[in-house]
Amino acid sequence: MIRLVLVVGLSLGCLPPLIHNTFMVSELDSGWVATPADNICGVKEPRMVTQPGVVNWQQLMDSTPEMKQMKKEGIKRDSPKGAQLVSEAQSRCKRACVKQMRVAKVDSMWKNISHVSKAPWDQTHAVIALMKNGNKKEVLVRWKERV
Repeated sequence: MIRLVLVVGLSLGCLPPLIHNTFMVSELDSGWVATPADNICGVKEPRMVTQPGVVNWQQLMDSTPEMKQMKKEGIKRDSPKGAQLVSEAQSRCKRACVKQMRVAKVDSMWKNISHVSKAPWDQTHAVIALMKNGNKKEVLVRWKERV
């Protein structure tokens, strides 16, 4: 990777054509590559991400009670009841991702994010466990604080 340093006061027009057309990497660029649509919560700009968490969104959705109900009852996604259940499942997954993001101390949660030399921290199983256990951990923490 080539890094170019520009002296203050020089414009790109005064550089040779080869350097002018070269992709320049900023010192602020973290190297993470993602699309904004893949962001679930947390830091939304990939260049600002330092420690992302990643989840398998389809696996999260399939583990929600709403999606299980749709499958069990044969409700179609494009029906009014199906659209309502899908929306509730998405909200449940997003809330669980926000909680897990805080617990794991990652700065963002993504459906898909990549880096040349690093791997994002997979949080899928932890988020599924959090959704299954509900707020039991929070209740225990509150009880310990009061005692």
